[in-house]
Amino acid sequence: MCNRLSEWSVRLFKRQRGKTFDLRYENTRQQAIIASASWFLWVNILFSCVVLLRAYFNQSVEVVLLDGTISLIYLPVLAIMVIAGGILYILFFVPNRQALWLWSMLRIVMVVLSLLWCITLFMLFSSGGRPIIFALASLLLLTSLVSLYFDARIWFCFSVPLEITIIALCLVYPSYITVTNVLAYLSLTLLVESARRMLNNWFILALRREQENIDLINRLEIQANCDPLTGLANRRAFQLLLDKTIQRKNAQQGTFAMIMVDVDKFKNYNDFYGHQAGDDCLVQVASVMENAVRRYHDMVARFGGEEFIILLPEATEPDALDVALRIHRLLEEKTLEHQASDVAPLVTISMGISCSDNNNVKKDENTLLLQADTALYQAKHSGRNRVSIAEF
Repeated sequence: MCNRLSEWSVRLFKRQRGKTFDLRYENTRQQAIIASASWFLWVNILFSCVVLLRAYFNQSVEVVLLDGTISLIYLPVLAIMVIAGGILYILFFVPNRQALWLWSMLRIVMVVLSLLWCITLFMLFSSGGRPIIFALASLLLLTSLVSLYFDARIWFCFSVPLEITIIALCLVYPSYITVTNVLAYLSLTLLVESARRMLNNWFILALRREQENIDLINRLEIQANCDPLTGLANRRAFQLLLDKTIQRKNAQQGTFAMIMVDVDKFKNYNDFYGHQAGDDCLVQVASVMENAVRRYHDMVARFGGEEFIILLPEATEPDALDVALRIHRLLEEKTLEHQASDVAPLVTISMGISCSDNNNVKKDENTLLLQADTALYQAKHSGRNRVSIAEF
C-alpha cells in the first residue's frame, strides 16, 4: 500500500501539481471575492448616503414625477442602495456561499453598480459637483481595488466604466480639461492598476507558499508511514489501519483477516550473502507480497526485521488462505537463491493466518495479533515454508 501511496504522491507532485494549484487558486479566489463583497457593498451604501446628503442640501437638478418633484440625483443613488442592500440580504441568508451562481451574480452586480455610479458622476458634474468628482471616483476605485483585486475581470467590470466616464466628461466639457486634471486621471489609473497587479501577485505568492507547506506535510506524512527500506507501510501505519478496521468490524459485524509472515532462515541468509544482499532480498519479498494482495485497501506492512504482516479488510479465512498461497507461488517463481537454508535451496517464507469471527464476539487487536503470531509459530515449528491457520 505504501508503495502505491508513493507512486500516487509522485504523480501528484510532479504531474498534477500545477493543476492542483490552479484549482486551489480558483476556489480561494472565489471565497475571497464573496467574503469581501459584503464590505464593498456596505461601502457603496455609505457613499450613496454621502451623495444623498449633498443632493439634499444642494438641489439643483429636478425632474417632475406625478404629484411632486424629486432631485434627479436621487434615482441612481437610491438604486445603488437598493441593489447593494438586496445582495447583502442574499449573502447573509444564502446557505451555500460557495455556489457558482453566487459568483456569477456578483459579477453582474458589479457591472450594474458601476454603471449607476457613472450616471451619478455625470449628474454631479452637471449639477455643479465638479470638485468632488475626482475624490468620489478615486475612493470608489481604491475601495474596489481592496475588495476585488483577486479577480481582474470583476475589478475591470467595475473600474473601467468609471474611468471611461471621467474621460467622457472631460470631452463633453472641454473647458474644464487642464494638464493637471489629465495627469491626475492618468496617474490614478496607472497607480490603481499597478497596485492591483502587486496585490494579486502577493495573493498568488501566499497561496503558493501555503501549497508548498501542504505538499511538505503530505510528503512527511507519507514518509512517516513508510518503511524506508522496502517502501511498505510501517508498523505505525499498520496500527492506524488496524484500529479503524476493528472499529468498522465491531460496528458493522463484518470480518477481516491478518497474515503474519516471516522469512525462513533469514539470519543465515545475512551471514552467508551479506547485509546488503539481505536488504535486497527483503525488498524482493515485499514486492511479491504487494503483488499478491487482492485490492488497493489491503495493506502489507513491515512488522520488524524479516517479519511482515498483511491486513485484509473484509476478508474471510478462505480469502486470506488464497492470498497466502498466491504469495508462496509468486515467491517460488522469483527463484531467490538461499544456499544457507536447510528448508529449501530458495528463499521461503512461513505464514500464520488469524481471522476475526463474524459473530457478536468482539476481539481486540492484541488477541488477533497473538493468534496470528501463534499460527506463524506453528508453521515454523512444523517445518517452515508453509501456512498455518489460527484455531479460535
